[in-house]
Amino acid sequence: MRDTIRNSRFARFFGVSSVGTAVDYLSALALHGILGLPGVVASTGGFLLGALLNYLGHHHITFSAGKEGPATVFGFLRYLSAVAVSLLVRLIVLVGLARLTACPFWIALTIAFAASFLCSYFISLLWVFRRST
Repeated sequence: MRDTIRNSRFARFFGVSSVGTAVDYLSALALHGILGLPGVVASTGGFLLGALLNYLGHHHITFSAGKEGPATVFGFLRYLSAVAVSLLVRLIVLVGLARLTACPFWIALTIAFAASFLCSYFISLLWVFRRST
């Protein structure tokens, strides 16, 4: 069972993303709650910090077959494109919830994270870290 989880790409994606997400989420809350930045600005700042950690982790852990070389500029640019799409999804959900509901920022942020996470996984799997066959 443990080997199945360790060999599961989605489980590795979840593990690596959890570290980046913790940095992302806590940074966004701090930027909003302590520094008083608007929600969208705070969310974007946290997202970018988490993205840096995630790219390196996904390159070396999640999508690595042990044969990949160092991270490349082209790979990073592809990843930044995926991050931009994921961020756009996240902000659309965040702003949509803020305008359509009265839920607290932290709940809206959590829901927006889920949408962004799924978007990021599928873009990474199907495009950014796709292995050429």
